[in-house]
Amino acid sequence: MTTTEEKTKPVTDLFEQAMKSYEQALKTGVKMQEESMKYFSNLLSQNSSPQEWQKQMKSMTDGFIPQTQKTVDEGLKLIEQTNRTGVELLKKVVAAGQPASLHDAQAKCLGVWEASLDAMRDTAVAMTQASNKTIESWFAYAWKHGGPAPGAAKA
Repeated sequence: MTTTEEKTKPVTDLFEQAMKSYEQALKTGVKMQEESMKYFSNLLSQNSSPQEWQKQMKSMTDGFIPQTQKTVDEGLKLIEQTNRTGVELLKKVVAAGQPASLHDAQAKCLGVWEASLDAMRDTAVAMTQASNKTIESWFAYAWKHGGPAPGAAKA
């Protein structure tokens, strides 16, 4: 017979993994905010003419808008995938409500739990990866259009 700790270990491990992913995403987001503020402070402190400023802003927006569209498209794909996963989980829940025996009910219930945890993990990982890609693309774009802020180190 297994102990309660052995039964809950996969769930505990999953939540720990999700917490680590969220913590990493949070740290990366804070780093991005710090670097963004340094970058814009540097940009605003430069002595340039209004025409040069306008030219630089136009160049930045012309490159930034396509990257933003790509990020939005990836986000929509993630939402669609999450919705499909939710529908599949709902199908499993309905099937679990129609067991042929006690053993069948237990097996279906376990299957629903495993599928739910897998879906939660996959979504957390996908969201973390999407956030990191967005942040990395912002850094790459910022460095391309004006270089890093003084004292900024490339991640």
